[in-house]
Amino acid sequence: MNQTPRDAGPLPNVAAPPLAALSGRTDLPPRVLHLLEGTFAICSGAMQRPLVAALDDFEAQLFKRAEQLRGGEPQHRCFDTLREMKHRRADIVPRFNAALEDSLAHFDRAPPAGTGAVARAPPSRDLSLVKTRDLEETLALQEFSARAEIRQAQALYALGHRFGVLAASPFVDAEHLAIGPAGFATALRYGCQRLEIEVEHRVLLYHAFDRVTTEALDDLYARVNRYLIEHRILRHLHVMLAPRPKDGPADQHSAAPGTGAEPAEPASPRARPAAPTQRSADASDTETFATIRELLNGRHASQTAAARPGDAFVPSDEQVQSVLGALQARPIAPMLQDGKLAPRSVAVLKQELLANLRTMAPDGQAPRLSEADSDTIDLVGLLFEHLAASARPHASTHPLMTKLQAPLLRVALRDKSFFTRRSHPARQLLNTIVETGNQWLDDRDGATDRGLAEKVQLVVDRVVRDFDGNDALFEDMLGELSRHMRTLARKAEVTERRHVDAARGREKLGLAREQARTAIATRIARSKASKLVRTLLEQAWTDVLALTLLRHGEKSEAYASRLAVADKLLATNASDRGSAAAQSALRDEIETALDQVGYHRDDVQTIVRRFFESKPADEDDASSSTEIAIKLKQKPHLGDDVASAAVPKHAAQPEFAPGSAEARLLERLRALPFGTWFELSVNQKGDRVRRKLAWYSTVTGHCLFVNQHGVRTDEKTLQQLALDLSHGRATIVEAEQESLVDRAWKSVMASLRQLVGRDAPAKPA
Repeated sequence: MNQTPRDAGPLPNVAAPPLAALSGRTDLPPRVLHLLEGTFAICSGAMQRPLVAALDDFEAQLFKRAEQLRGGEPQHRCFDTLREMKHRRADIVPRFNAALEDSLAHFDRAPPAGTGAVARAPPSRDLSLVKTRDLEETLALQEFSARAEIRQAQALYALGHRFGVLAASPFVDAEHLAIGPAGFATALRYGCQRLEIEVEHRVLLYHAFDRVTTEALDDLYARVNRYLIEHRILRHLHVMLAPRPKDGPADQHSAAPGTGAEPAEPASPRARPAAPTQRSADASDTETFATIRELLNGRHASQTAAARPGDAFVPSDEQVQSVLGALQARPIAPMLQDGKLAPRSVAVLKQELLANLRTMAPDGQAPRLSEADSDTIDLVGLLFEHLAASARPHASTHPLMTKLQAPLLRVALRDKSFFTRRSHPARQLLNTIVETGNQWLDDRDGATDRGLAEKVQLVVDRVVRDFDGNDALFEDMLGELSRHMRTLARKAEVTERRHVDAARGREKLGLAREQARTAIATRIARSKASKLVRTLLEQAWTDVLALTLLRHGEKSEAYASRLAVADKLLATNASDRGSAAAQSALRDEIETALDQVGYHRDDVQTIVRRFFESKPADEDDASSSTEIAIKLKQKPHLGDDVASAAVPKHAAQPEFAPGSAEARLLERLRALPFGTWFELSVNQKGDRVRRKLAWYSTVTGHCLFVNQHGVRTDEKTLQQLALDLSHGRATIVEAEQESLVDRAWKSVMASLRQLVGRDAPAKPA
């Protein structure tokens, strides 16, 4: 079996049995077949949207990862996967549905070690690479199955009894249920099997599916149970999760008697601790948030605490949310700070909240937020302060973040996992908007992308207008903005490649022209060439030789033939140019070559007649030779177009002393991969811009820089870049593995620990 590159793709095709269709189960009673077909219709319809959303989320993560990597082989692999997704994405949902139907078609047959069509494929004989890849994929899918079985324990237990009735068998546990989480995992694996992507990205896709399908499975299993109940399959079956003793083992599910079914079997061990597991997840968020509050309380203790009135009005959560919702809908009034307009801070929003709560307070009582709410608002304020510090003053990012303050406060007050869960949709949307503003909209010397600016503004306005407590809006807006950014990234990639190809072409042409000049200069030095012959060879024929080198190479017969033409033109006697037939062939070759390098046909004929037609040497003949020489010199060289004229002509490059700082920097630059990002100074005030090193020549050291949109911006040599690095005019931007919001949150925690004098790190958020 052949190994796929980088362990990147699916297993090679093996002789797997064809997938079964429900219509092929003619041995089943018509009523059972009808119920299975109805169940399949519910499942395929309900899973299509979350599956598409998972693919969108996966592509968004890949795009973000590629942006964070800032070049190199890992970034190229991300873009390779994105291109593969674009090519094969349309096949995933149909294959998923086909595998799901196959699983339902075999619902009453005992499966082998796995479930579904993929598991029935004959095992591979490869005993190393395939097993490693299979293991990583299987573990990721097993994590999804285990979590889903815990979350959906009651619904799966009821379905297990009802599918047992359909199959005329005892209870079917969740692991072997045709539409159980394991069945969906198998369908997903089969749906993605043709994707030629590396295993790391495939696992990332499975995790995206796990995140997105949580709520979808709630609705799906409830609908299937209702559907079977409507068709009189265990209509009176009641499944409940008994309360768990504090110190005792988890209770098993129980089915009410009198259903006419087989006695209820205990649920699978993985299905028992559903509620306790959910409680433990919530408790983990609460504990982590409590740890963060400890640091914040230390910050309060280090400051002068204001006296709190003993008799105060503490509003309820609903009242706080109601007032924030009203503030969210209001226009944001401009603020004056030190006589200048400044963005509204979260601290000011907190004061506005308290002022509006005063209208709800009983007479004689001042409003006061609960300590948890007050700390939450302060933490969100610190996060926004650190994010604002990452943007330059007066950037478009500041008003966008100001508009998002109220919606994100409402999210954080209601859901403390905003601080602890990196994949929280509101947190991801905030990060995407800030990074988009910093890296795409606020480029100092680049033209503003109006389409992108309008798109980001539309997303923010939609959140401000429509957010009412449902986090699904953040997911929708994140997906919409991410799709737009992926389109821009693909356009930037195409533009960048075009500039890189042009730079490579200019360099090849320059090297070929230099080699041609050397060859002509060597031959002219050995002969006594006339002024006209010398001009023809140094101008037109140098271009001919350069073009021949580019097309055929130095060792080609074509290049040797063109050099021979130069030797014949330099011959002092006409007889040295050969017979009449040879001279006719020489004339044809010159005409063809000059035509290829862009000379007008009339000029070509004039040049050829001057060399091959005998004329008396008179004054007119001399003036004709001068005119031809002038025309040859005035003709632009091959490749001297507007693009190449824009390339700066570099002076002699400095030589660095061995072992010097500049020499070490030069060696480091020569080892950098294409795609490395730099910050370059643009003026004496120290303003800087981010630029990507798209390409550099290993021969000449010429560098090409592009901006975020892939447009060429700067060109210099590696030697000049090394000097800029040594003098602080340029810095290498190290690839960040964390998002901007994650880094800002880490800075918040570090600042709090430093302020309260705690060296030990808090629990990771």
